[in-house]
Amino acid sequence: DGSSSTAPELRFQSTLDKYIAKNVALESDEGIRTRERVLVKMGNLHREWVRSVATKRGLNADAVDSAGGELFTSGSYRLGVHEPGADIDTIAVAPNICTRDDFFGSGYISPNKIEGDDDE
Repeated sequence: DGSSSTAPELRFQSTLDKYIAKNVALESDEGIRTRERVLVKMGNLHREWVRSVATKRGLNADAVDSAGGELFTSGSYRLGVHEPGADIDTIAVAPNICTRDDFFGSGYISPNKIEGDDDE
């Protein structure tokens, strides 16, 4: 809501920060950079997939180019408290031209694309 934190909230945050610093092994800077690169690639693959569905639906070139698709993070990664090797919870948002069947049955994201064999 944009309001300032209360004194009890600030005390709780301080306690939480101290606990995390003492008890939770956080990701190294290199690990964070690797995760960021992976997320960028995943976002690009997701947008490519949305464009492929739009093309399959017969939309014109302008509609295909503006079809969108976005990837959001959640969970411990989003909160910045993920441990090394932890998963990254993501939410893939696509326009309503993309169905569940498109997502789960397209086979668009191949292991080669994920592993980097299909880089530009």
